[in-house]
Amino acid sequence: MSRPQYHAGVRILSFSGSPAEIGEAFGRQCRAEIPLLYAARLRNAIGQAKLHGGRDVGEEAVLKVARACVEPTRAYHPDGFAELEGIARGAELPLEKILAMNGLTDLRDILAWGGELESLGGCSAFMLGGNVTRTGKLLCGQTWDLATDNMPHVIAVHRRPSHSPQTWTLTTDGCLSLIGLNEAGIAIGTTNIRTTDARPGVTYLSMIHKALAASSLEDAALAISSAPRAGAHFYFLADASGRGLALECTPDHVDATPVEAGVYVHTNHCLVPANQAIESDTPSSSSHARQVRLEALIEADRGRADLDSAKRWLADRESDELGICRLGFNGISSNGAVIMEPQSGTIHVCHGPAHEAAWFDLRAAV
Repeated sequence: MSRPQYHAGVRILSFSGSPAEIGEAFGRQCRAEIPLLYAARLRNAIGQAKLHGGRDVGEEAVLKVARACVEPTRAYHPDGFAELEGIARGAELPLEKILAMNGLTDLRDILAWGGELESLGGCSAFMLGGNVTRTGKLLCGQTWDLATDNMPHVIAVHRRPSHSPQTWTLTTDGCLSLIGLNEAGIAIGTTNIRTTDARPGVTYLSMIHKALAASSLEDAALAISSAPRAGAHFYFLADASGRGLALECTPDHVDATPVEAGVYVHTNHCLVPANQAIESDTPSSSSHARQVRLEALIEADRGRADLDSAKRWLADRESDELGICRLGFNGISSNGAVIMEPQSGTIHVCHGPAHEAAWFDLRAAV
């Protein structure tokens, strides 16, 4: 287990070996931080359930659902499950707490907690075909909006698994991949949506982790579409040849849109009519405003969009409530952001709201 590196204020952890070895090293390295993140996520979710839905939901209800997700997760991706088990051993915590921490937004939906979607997170994502960018290469990225008290737990992780591509990701203490790139050029990110068909199953970080073990866009997409999904999410995928794919998924439906040209933006409301019919909450004004604002910013840079342009879009603070970049509004902040150009193997990340954070090239930093 190597010592953490620090770059632009971001803790960068590097691990190698089997999935179990990587997990144990990860759990040991973050043994002090993991219980704090688990407690923060649990506290936030329980508080929102009471505030918005009037529901007195406790930790045991969360862990009961997490336990119901164990066997589907084990069967779906044994390597990812072995890493989760390793994290639990290294952190000296029960597996169900590690699984709950990794998939708490999905577990919240399974429990049908009420409240605005924005109260537990957000995110604004984009994919641009090469005909829109200055370099002619596909560009993709997103903000990562979470409860502000998650901010100290944001980390970058470089994994070198024994039998799958190495990966560079932004995530949190003790968690699988969230947004990232692998050495085969597969890029992935996600935004949260919420539908009424949530159920015990495989949570989103496990799916992203499996997708980043793939060497082709087709296999990465299959990792998402074939999963017995617990909750609803949007995923973007791209590869080293400049192909992109937008997947809006509920547990029961997958809608796939190829993106090789033009602009595709997704925030936190469903764009697919079949999915809109089963959205569990009225989408927030913030989600719609961020969608419109990000599309307008991209359109203004059409034909000359590049990494610097994208950093400016993700730093946009048109307003505290409705801006793409958020800073503590209603307890939610942009905890980080990622921009990737898979054809050149580029991944730039920042920790915290992009309007004040320092960006850096993650691959060059490790």
